[in-house]
Amino acid sequence: MSPNSVFDKSFSLIREYDEVKNRLGTPLKAYGRDHGGNREGRRNFIEHTQYTDQEDGTNRTRVRYNLEGKFGMAFVFAEVSSDMPSGEFVYILVQDKRNGHVITVVDNRSAIAATRMAGGSKEGMDAFSKLLGGGKS
Repeated sequence: MSPNSVFDKSFSLIREYDEVKNRLGTPLKAYGRDHGGNREGRRNFIEHTQYTDQEDGTNRTRVRYNLEGKFGMAFVFAEVSSDMPSGEFVYILVQDKRNGHVITVVDNRSAIAATRMAGGSKEGMDAFSKLLGGGKS
């Protein structure tokens, strides 16, 4: 759950996502925030926040970094939870800097909320599945 591992794993997923490649162009380059005064080249600081979620008590890490392709630039927002298996994300969102358009690469927020409402039990998840699936098994 370190910010750099969230950065690396999320960028590897984004790099393969066709909608992002079509909008920004290839090759894609990811980097952190500029720091270090007037010199360029010091963009390896990944903005991050580590917090405990108020609703489920899990530890979470949220990162924000820059993405650049041949046709444009974007912000990336990614979050992981301590409850999820390694390599799984709460969400990965890419926001185009030109017009604010958001591309959703991964979004598990509703699944996490459904699991929480079902109490984490298999019976509760089956009930939610039937409810959301129109009663079909």
